[in-house]
Amino acid sequence: MTEKEVSMEANSGPDVGATGEAFPYWAAQEALKTAEVALAETDKSRESLGKTATSLIGWALPLSVVFGGVVFAPTLHMSQRTAAAAGFVLTTAAVLCAFQAVRVRNWANAGLSPDQWLHLIEHPPAEASALYITLERLKSLNNALHRNDQLIATCGKFVSVAWVLLLAMPAIAFLCGLITTLVF
Repeated sequence: MTEKEVSMEANSGPDVGATGEAFPYWAAQEALKTAEVALAETDKSRESLGKTATSLIGWALPLSVVFGGVVFAPTLHMSQRTAAAAGFVLTTAAVLCAFQAVRVRNWANAGLSPDQWLHLIEHPPAEASALYITLERLKSLNNALHRNDQLIATCGKFVSVAWVLLLAMPAIAFLCGLITTLVF
């Protein structure tokens, strides 16, 4: 069966699979579709984490500025300034963690690069076929998925830490103020 016949057989009618010689190419095409969907999902995760981190920065940065100013207010008691200092440290740390999540920019893309395509066109390997190209694209997508999953996990950790810092800030600031009142 020629490559063209394999392609026509794999693409005709409802996609219920292929058998025999057509199976590897059909399976590679199905895997490619699945990998493209998975890569699109990593993009959605990245966008979601970016929006969450940006929102955290929008909440924590003004709080950090206010708490930083309160630390130097001469009319407040030491316990109030201590609580403000704790709030400043925690909200600033939350901003920095959220910023780390936003600044990740080296996301992997799908498919072969133009250089890879040019190399394949100019120097086709002996095993070059539609199946070969599909498998190369699948390998590229797999590498991109692996890389992006690692970056998403890193961003997710930064966003989680930023949330914990921001949510723990009121209790920790209160405890710092209380301890200062009791000690001094």
